[in-house]
Amino acid sequence: MAKTIKTAISLPRKTFEKAEISRKKQGLSRSTLYTNALETYFGIQKVKELESRYVAGYQTHPEEITDIRAALKASSSIFSQEDW
Repeated sequence: MAKTIKTAISLPRKTFEKAEISRKKQGLSRSTLYTNALETYFGIQKVKELESRYVAGYQTHPEEITDIRAALKASSSIFSQEDW
């Protein structure tokens, strides 16, 4: 299977023009610009997914007061050793 696939997309003219200016300033090919944009988008989506899973997990299993007290105790002993 090929490592790359050629595709055609339609963009609003203003978006295309801004993309062209940006890619020329950076010395990028169109393929590189759009690949970078999509990889950035995928990264953002992954972070949103992880955040959503974190929030759902926290809502399902919130911290207990004993957990908070233990964390405070552990952090205070560590921070007390630091030169402020």
